[in-house]
Amino acid sequence: MLKKLFITIGLCVSLGDVSAAESLLPVRPAPQPAELTLIRHQQTADLPADIQAFMQQAKIPSENLSVYIRDLNANLPMVVHNDKVLRNPASVMKLLTTWTALKLLSPSYTWKTEAWTRGELKDGILNGDLILKGYGDPFLTDEAFWQLLHDLQLKGLKEIRGQLVVDNSYFNIPDYDPAAFDNEPTRVYNAQPSALMFNFQANRFLLEADQATGKVAIAPFPLIPGLQLDNSMVLAKGGCRKGHYQPTFKQTEAAIKISGAYAADCGKNFVLRVLSTPEVHVFNAFRDVWQSQGGKFGGTLQSGQVRDGDVLLHTHESRTLGEQIRFINKWSNNVMTRNVFLTIGAKVLGAPATLDKSRIATADMLKKAGIDYTGMVVENGSGLSRSERVSARQLGALLEMAWRDPYMPEFMASLPLLGEDGTLASRFKDDDLRGRSHLKTGTLNDATAIAGYMLTRSGKRLVIVLLHNGREAQGSGRRLQDALLKWAFEQ
Repeated sequence: MLKKLFITIGLCVSLGDVSAAESLLPVRPAPQPAELTLIRHQQTADLPADIQAFMQQAKIPSENLSVYIRDLNANLPMVVHNDKVLRNPASVMKLLTTWTALKLLSPSYTWKTEAWTRGELKDGILNGDLILKGYGDPFLTDEAFWQLLHDLQLKGLKEIRGQLVVDNSYFNIPDYDPAAFDNEPTRVYNAQPSALMFNFQANRFLLEADQATGKVAIAPFPLIPGLQLDNSMVLAKGGCRKGHYQPTFKQTEAAIKISGAYAADCGKNFVLRVLSTPEVHVFNAFRDVWQSQGGKFGGTLQSGQVRDGDVLLHTHESRTLGEQIRFINKWSNNVMTRNVFLTIGAKVLGAPATLDKSRIATADMLKKAGIDYTGMVVENGSGLSRSERVSARQLGALLEMAWRDPYMPEFMASLPLLGEDGTLASRFKDDDLRGRSHLKTGTLNDATAIAGYMLTRSGKRLVIVLLHNGREAQGSGRRLQDALLKWAFEQ
């Protein structure tokens, strides 16, 4: 089996070389010797006794868990357990990518999307091609794309008599198989990054139950020419359930088969799936939006680059990085993270963006910050990876550094608020812990993780990192996380 070589942070490690099981308070001055002795006595050298008892009862192997908990006003951690073991952090890896981006790009950084003309533009008619060039905007959604095309018409472009050229040259990434990770190529979390990325690469399918006919109507946007929809959805009786929003999409050479149940009580809702390449997806969206705004276009798609002699007609500017990392961390958006990660490499080491450039830029930033990056493995920066590795202590050091940085408010506010929003909206929502922690979650089949900041009942501000790899991570591992969070809150 061919080993795919990844450049790691600090050293090169091949896929086969890494084990798979593996109230803001001021910072007080350095303690005096007597005070330091007290802190040492307060430190829990390993896991608290009640946590150890829970693990024994739940049959959770101690070697599968790493913990790093530290009061930001203390010189020593409260709890360290396997804190130097490299583990798969799942989406908690997004902490590293978003923090690196804040430091190297700044919270005010924005992405450009350009529209160029090739040919004569006269009286609203372009006798030539329109070129759309992307620079990696992770959040070019429906609203932003509509505004981009509307601005082109405001600047006098009404009809395009040539082709639409999509310029994705700002990113240079290897061929991508969306089915490689888990054989779910249509799921949005597996979407391919690209320099010109419309709406997270996803088609929206509007589902609507029609009780009169006893059927479920399905309408895609943007339209995919030639797409044959095999609508096998059935109308369910009773109330709306979570499973009704999760139909199965199966793509064959001839059609897309959509099956599942949908209740009338669900109303009208969108389901997102990835069915096209980034270039085709942008082309289909452009055609539909352009024509809906009254523009004329009958051309085809071409992949290419801006050339000498082309004329810049309009530049669309994205939301700031500081705004975008809130979407990334609160909702754990993989493809947005991957676009940010690639942008880091392009801005620091020059275009085109490559994964290697991004890994090198990330390693250099951590090294200058004094964080031990020995053994870290960064594949794509999103955590959607079987090979990415980091230790609890390394993540803890990053969180501690971020806390003392001027960009801390932007970083901390991007994390899900426990019991309030994002991936933590339903967790501890009826508990005293609600609203007391900003934490990033991570979940894969054999990995679960959580890391961030907690304000305890007594007013301490803690850094918490919990990394759990093992078959039990998705079951009893979640309950273990909750037990550790409750313990920390009472300190």
